[in-house]
Amino acid sequence: MQAKTNFSFEVQYAAHSDSTQPERNALMGSLDTTLQQLLAGKDSEAQVAVSDSHKGSGHKIVELTTTLQDAQIAEILQAFSAEHGVTVSAVE
Repeated sequence: MQAKTNFSFEVQYAAHSDSTQPERNALMGSLDTTLQQLLAGKDSEAQVAVSDSHKGSGHKIVELTTTLQDAQIAEILQAFSAEHGVTVSAVE
């Protein structure tokens, strides 16, 4: 059994995003499900929790518990960011 690691990061739309407000709201509203599906292929027991950031409705805090390594998480998040036009940054 591999050890689980916790990751915390913030997701927000990039200033130059072409997404409409309804598209943004839909993605942010389904962020937990979307990320869970992305992770399921590599870690079926990964857990994703999403909460509002103190920075406003366009920002979400994601708490991730997984057995994946840093490089694997980075690869998944980079692809997610590129596909949806969001920025993902670590919460310290």
